[in-house]
Amino acid sequence: MSYKRTTPVTPDEYNKIWHNCWNEGRTMWDKGDISPALRELIEEKKWSLPSGEGIVPGCGRGYDAMFLASSDLHIVGADISQIAVDTANKLRDEKSISSSLVDFKVMDFFNFEVTNKYQVAYDYTFFCALHPSMRKSWGDRYAEIMAPGGHLIALMYPLWKDEKDRDIGPPFLLTEDDYHQVLDDNFELIHIDPKCKTHDTRVGHEIITVWRRK
Repeated sequence: MSYKRTTPVTPDEYNKIWHNCWNEGRTMWDKGDISPALRELIEEKKWSLPSGEGIVPGCGRGYDAMFLASSDLHIVGADISQIAVDTANKLRDEKSISSSLVDFKVMDFFNFEVTNKYQVAYDYTFFCALHPSMRKSWGDRYAEIMAPGGHLIALMYPLWKDEKDRDIGPPFLLTEDDYHQVLDDNFELIHIDPKCKTHDTRVGHEIITVWRRK
């Protein structure tokens, strides 16, 4: 799935890549369960999230979206793939989770109408899926769709300290500074845990963070 590009990638080209992955069953990023770092943040560290509406872009099969949903926080799981959305809805129904708590929709993160701004967003394996030329648009879009005081949970992955092969992906290698460059103007970093729990194959390459919309 990886490709090398030193020039910007168009949104249409990006969308085609992920449609092809789902159509061909190439979802090797899917770990089949809730992120350990997210579960730790909510269940063990008792992080308090704002109530209202939340969004999980690039939700895939929806494990994390379903985990975050509650009677106080309705979650929209967004994905550009109809296959991903259908799979997530099926899994939600199998778990007997109400659509009033979480629903899954085919949505282009960069191009949907914002009627009500979100109080919570969760981003994992989405930032790294974007070509580096799209990162500023990612940060600008979160600033656009999130309400003042809203929390953006960004699980940074895959973290890498050197510059080697940073234009080969997805996933594209990244650093903590890559997030600061595109978020600091509109968000304040209020939590960071470089020792968060992770999937076994991602130890040392994940850091969970929470950013508050200014």
